Amino acid sequence: MQQPNFAFLPKLDEASAWRGVDLQKSEDLWTYELSEADVQELENAASEFLLSNRPLGQISPKNFVLNRLVRILKDTQRHLKDGIGFRVITGLPTSSYSAEFAATIFCGIGSYIGVARSQNAAGHLLGHVRDTGADVRSTKVRVYQTNARQTFHTDSADVVGLLCLREAKVGGDSMLASSLTALKEIVNNRPELVKALFEPVAYDRRGEVAEGQDPFLSIPVYNWYEGFLSCIYHRTYINSAQRYEKAPKLTECQVEALNELDRILEDPSIHLKMRLKPGDMQFVYNHCLLHDRTEFVDWEDAEKKRHLLRLWLSLPEDRPLPPVYEQRYGDLTVGNRGGILTEKTVLKAPVFD
Repeated sequence: MQQPNFAFLPKLDEASAWRGVDLQKSEDLWTYELSEADVQELENAASEFLLSNRPLGQISPKNFVLNRLVRILKDTQRHLKDGIGFRVITGLPTSSYSAEFAATIFCGIGSYIGVARSQNAAGHLLGHVRDTGADVRSTKVRVYQTNARQTFHTDSADVVGLLCLREAKVGGDSMLASSLTALKEIVNNRPELVKALFEPVAYDRRGEVAEGQDPFLSIPVYNWYEGFLSCIYHRTYINSAQRYEKAPKLTECQVEALNELDRILEDPSIHLKMRLKPGDMQFVYNHCLLHDRTEFVDWEDAEKKRHLLRLWLSLPEDRPLPPVYEQRYGDLTVGNRGGILTEKTVLKAPVFD
């Protein structure tokens, strides 16, 4: 494992090293509002694709044809990889669409940003983020299937994309934070904890285990590789992995370092909070940002309950990832990495979960 020069880290001035308090005042830096012409182009492309009767999992720029929006979506790629690490695209009139039509537009847009990856052992390329009534205390449940607070984390892909179809009655706000900014805070204020964040910790696979794998991963939270600093984190899964006898146990220093990381991420001047409205799309780069969602209270009417569609995407011409990531990402080939695959996985994109 390559160790960074810790003394140099505070001087890193990458665009992704932002503070929420600053970006909150500059929505134009991270928001693109679709014009009427943009929406018309998306609707035309979706209609043509649906007429072809192709499975949604086969959507691509070849069969979801855009012209005017290509530049914006390529620019979104740049924002993700080399910029602030996220973008929100607003103005899609999803309230007038069927579930199938909205999903087609979302997957079509996603195909211009990256290649869709499986989000669970069932092979779902299109995910559904909603409260299923699952018990958040269960070690077999992923937190997005509940209405509970998620805590700051990264996902198993280069990019996570969300399309809001319906928002919660109360809560369910999105939060983003820069993992580089958080580390710089620790380097500056608690330098004795930095080394612990570059040491392996166990992550619970939550039952999604391929044959021959351990039920846990063992990867450092921060990884320095070929000049790139990448973060991989999920405190809930780190804690639950401690139940495995073979999992490496957290040291006192690691626990203190993780607690300090959580404390920094919770600081409202560090993270950026936003509320995704119906028709809003959010794309987030997992290697330099962490994302979270507040607890929510849903509507009683099933037709009004909070519902977001989700994509995991592998980006072309992306940064190299350290070999240790192979445990979580499988094949580390740029443009063809990430997702959750087992020997029984069959890829599909369910419009209805």
